[in-house]
Amino acid sequence: MGLGKRALLYLTRKRGKTLILFLLLLVIATMALSGLAIKQAAQTAQLNVREALGGSFALKQNTSDASKWESVQQGSNGSKGFYRGEPITKELADRIMGSVDGIRGYNASYQSTVLMKKQGAYLDLVESDAEDGGGLGAMLASSGDMNKTSTAFGATDTAFDSYFAQGFLKLVDGRHLEHGETGKALISKELAEKNGLAVGDRLTLQQSETKAQMNGIDPEDTKIDVEIVGLYEPTAKASAVMSNWSIDNAVFTSLEVIQHVRPETGGESYERVDFHVDDPAEVNRIVEEVKNLDGLDPTDFTVDVDTGNVDSVIEPLENMDSLMTGLIAVMVVIGAIILYLVLAGRVRERIHESGVLLSLGVTKRAIVAQYLVEIALVAVLAFGASYFTSGLVAQTAAAQLLDYATEQAGDVGGSGSAGPKNLDGTSVADSSSMAPRFEQKRDMTKIEVVIDPAALVGVYLAGGVLIVGSVAAAALPVLRLKPKEILTKMS
Repeated sequence: MGLGKRALLYLTRKRGKTLILFLLLLVIATMALSGLAIKQAAQTAQLNVREALGGSFALKQNTSDASKWESVQQGSNGSKGFYRGEPITKELADRIMGSVDGIRGYNASYQSTVLMKKQGAYLDLVESDAEDGGGLGAMLASSGDMNKTSTAFGATDTAFDSYFAQGFLKLVDGRHLEHGETGKALISKELAEKNGLAVGDRLTLQQSETKAQMNGIDPEDTKIDVEIVGLYEPTAKASAVMSNWSIDNAVFTSLEVIQHVRPETGGESYERVDFHVDDPAEVNRIVEEVKNLDGLDPTDFTVDVDTGNVDSVIEPLENMDSLMTGLIAVMVVIGAIILYLVLAGRVRERIHESGVLLSLGVTKRAIVAQYLVEIALVAVLAFGASYFTSGLVAQTAAAQLLDYATEQAGDVGGSGSAGPKNLDGTSVADSSSMAPRFEQKRDMTKIEVVIDPAALVGVYLAGGVLIVGSVAAAALPVLRLKPKEILTKMS
């Protein structure tokens, strides 16, 4: 009788033990295949995030140089600091884009505050979660209409604005602001609905009357009408120092509009330019070329890859990847130990059978080969079934592991330059201190686990090696014993 037939007969005769072995191999294969699938999904998600968020770099004002700041008297209410270094202009951004290959677009940005009105009446602002601003709220509330101000973003192309490009905001109606145009604006869909506004309507932007009086400016001279060309909505929860400075109450317009509303800025330039590249892998090369451009003085500008947002989003995915590597290693080791113990017990129980086979002229190698064939037949079925069971286990396990890995992930803030700014008479660190801060977008770290057939092949190969090693180790006593010693154990 051939060893294949003997192996099959043994498996069918010992149904209970065969089922236990099948379940053991199924669990080991399911855990290993699930782990590989989750690890692969986490790595794919990391690549997707890097492609979505990592393909950009920023040109910023080097506001760390105190000698380039100028203090300007603001009426009788003290002074205000302005950065007077080499300005960031649209012309500079165009020169960079035209001189370096691989840049697909940019947005130059500036941040300030404005009042928004509709037919002479203040807009009803959207209430949102906000901190107390360290007493800033009480100060503004006692300062006339300054507590009705909203954040204003000066932009050249909102399609490449960091909030939109990184997916924290999405355009839901109309179009983006484009290069070279002014007198246009984007506002949130919620703010528009609350005030009965739509694309094509007009808003009046102006400086706070209280602030204008402090600056010795006629507030009527700061008024400017803008046309709403687009509506946006946030895709992640955001918070701000003040409710009226939330992203739901913000307005995106051009720098020229903001300079008209805030003439006391003294013609400040853009604070930063966000460039987006065609290939994220080329970012470092492009940054180096930009830094080496003639006339780009490092004492005036900094050029760097801002990885803060990317890191905060990708951190849980990296944690998950590392976690799965360790879990897979532990599962393999534990699986090997358990499989060895089970097989060693089976071999000890079959000493009598081994002795009978030896007495019939079957070699020890053939006996061990039978053990191997038995395990292989069960493993083929168990590993095949693991393709389906791992699909159920992996997605659930991935979601739980991602929750665990995300615990230490931080919030994502807005963009802005660093420096000793002064906003509406109140000293703050910089313009980004009033920028909305978004919670990490879970849909960006969401992973879709797919069981790859190639991973199943890997499980078969690795499982085969594990089975051969376990069978060899378990059958070692049989290989070492002489036929006479085996027959003696039988008696």
